[in-house]
Formats: sequence, structure tokens, C-alpha cells
Amino acid sequence: MTLRGLLGKTLRLAVPLYLSTLVLGLIPTAVMMLGVGTLAGDRPWRGDLLGPGWLDLVLEIVMEAYHGGGAPGLALVIIGGVLLLPLTMLVQFVVYGFLAGGVLEALNPLPGPPLSFGAFWAACRRWFWPFFRLSMLGAVIYPILSVSVGAATALAGGVIGPDISTLLQLAVQAIVLGWLELTRAVMVVRGTRSVGEGLRQATRLAVRPLVPLAWLVLGLMSGGLLLVAILPPTVDDPYGVVDLLKALAFGQGVAFLGAWTLVIRLAVAARFAQMAPATRSAPVLSAPPS
Repeated sequence: MTLRGLLGKTLRLAVPLYLSTLVLGLIPTAVMMLGVGTLAGDRPWRGDLLGPGWLDLVLEIVMEAYHGGGAPGLALVIIGGVLLLPLTMLVQFVVYGFLAGGVLEALNPLPGPPLSFGAFWAACRRWFWPFFRLSMLGAVIYPILSVSVGAATALAGGVIGPDISTLLQLAVQAIVLGWLELTRAVMVVRGTRSVGEGLRQATRLAVRPLVPLAWLVLGLMSGGLLLVAILPPTVDDPYGVVDLLKALAFGQGVAFLGAWTLVIRLAVAARFAQMAPATRSAPVLSAPPS
């Protein structure tokens, strides 16, 4: 496949991931913004909310309402941030595991016509439960490794410094996430539904120098997008229609690039899984002579 064809395919495959993030993210965002708008009252808060200081503004309004004995809208902010946001992240975690099977089968070059719309959703359903088990295992491994690395870097904080400690934690997180994505790709490419077998083969591939380097580069891309999302550009006229549309387009563009980065990560994992030599099959035993 040419680079142009791969680019077009990954962009198309990013659409389901982007739409799922958009739909699920609207629920807690709408509830929290309704609460923030009620708390802000007549304050000119929209310009700060659409600019790089949006997080400071939200924290300031919520803390003022909390120390002031509560205010109308504070309950909505608490419900959206404490209840709906974690629940939405959990659902998005499950949805991503569902869509990853269809994305990987679409990226796997098999003989025959390209994956149709119905075949894509059939692949999503086929790989949902194996990927769900892998996701649950990753939900246990990921925090354990993160806490272990955090504790180790904290003990060595006087030697390596806080900046190096943070970089090490981010690097380990990127490599662990890449290892899980490589496991998904190995399971699809090799056609195995066994999570243990997929992890074993992915671990054999993960020790190659190019593999962790790729996860680190992709981790830098994801970190850069997260930084851009947290620090958006300042809006000149927050009450103008054109500037509001620009801010909306910027936010949705960043969200789509985030979904596309996830597809790129799966595409890289699929490429590594395809380049690896096939495992030796067990010998077939002949029947004993009569």
C-alpha cells in the first residue's frame, strides 16, 4: 500500500473513534458547562473559558462557590466532574476496545476486497471479548507499573531530578500502552483469541530496539496534542459568531487528530506484527501403525 493510500485509510478509520469520543464527551461537558455558566453569572467568563486560562477559571469559580457555602450550579459541576466524567472515560475505554478490532482487521492486508462497512462492524464484534479481557488485564498492569516507576523515581529524586522523573514515567506509560496495542495487533494478524498467547508473542517483539522507540515517538505526539488541548489559543472576540466557530473548529480538530493518533498507533502495531516471523507450529503426529 502506498503512503497516500495508507494516509487515506487511517483518516477514514479515525472517524468512528472521533465520533464516539465526541458523543460521549458531550454528556459531562454539557452538564459541567451549564453549572459553570450558572456559577459565573454576569462575569465575562466566556473569553477565559475559550482561551488557555480555562482551567484556572473553572477552579476559581468552583472554589469560590465551595468556600462561600455553595451556590446554584455547583451541584452540576460536581456531578459532571466527579460522576459523569469518570463514567464516560470508562465507557470510552470499552468503546475503544470494541472499535480496535475492526480497525486492525481493516489495516491487516488480507487477500480479497477491502473490508466493507458490515465486515468492519462484524470484526468489531468478533474481537470485542478478547480485547475486553486484554483491556481489563491492562487496567491492572498499567497502574501497577506506573506506581512502581513513580515510587522508584521518587526514591531516586535527589539523583535524577523531578524533570527526568516525569520523563521516565511518561516513557514507561507510552511503552506499556504500545505493548498492549502490539498484543491486539498480534492477536488479529495471527488469528489467535488467546490473550496469553498474544502477550507472549508481543513481548518477544517488544524487545527489539525499534519497537519501544516507535512507542516513545508516538507518546510524544499524544503528549503534544494533550498540551495543545489544555492550552488553546486566545480568542479575540468570545461573543462573536466567527470566533466561536473558530474555537469550536480548533477543539474538534484536536479531537480528530487525537483519534487519528490512536489509529496510527494501531497501524504501527499491525506493521510490527506483520513483519515478525510466524511462530513454529506444533508437529502433526502420525497415526500409529495397525
